[in-house]
Amino acid sequence: MPSQETLRQHRMLRLFGERLLDPDYWFCNRHSAAVAVAAGLFAAWLPLPMHTLVAIALALLMRGYLPLAIAMVWVNNPLTIAPMFYFAYRLGLQLLGQPDVELSDALSLEQEALAVALPLFTGCLLLALASAALGWVITRLGWRWKVQLAWLRRHQRREP
Repeated sequence: MPSQETLRQHRMLRLFGERLLDPDYWFCNRHSAAVAVAAGLFAAWLPLPMHTLVAIALALLMRGYLPLAIAMVWVNNPLTIAPMFYFAYRLGLQLLGQPDVELSDALSLEQEALAVALPLFTGCLLLALASAALGWVITRLGWRWKVQLAWLRRHQRREP
């Protein structure tokens, strides 16, 4: 874990102020882990730069475990970014009922970007919400299962 002084000196993290140093954001429990997974997965789907800052902001807003929120952003990495955004674009096209954009010399770069942007953002938003919700549920259920298994094992050890 980075030291508090390192976090204070980091140029990009200064915008979060002293709130970033609150120990509650650095302690993992069932709620903070589930929120962190949801925040990180949501931020990973956004077609914007600086996913990590978005995940940190969401984790701070919802009291999530910061290291896990940051780690979950890395679902979106150089190997996965193209397939993720292509799938989001295709989903957006289907949801909006639009035909695939034919890139040609007749369209300017701005027109092509606008034609691709709406389906991409639509698909990304839907997938961000769905993966955040699914990540939250799976984390909560997994945590509960782990605790129940520990109780069961403890109970079995006590029986003669």
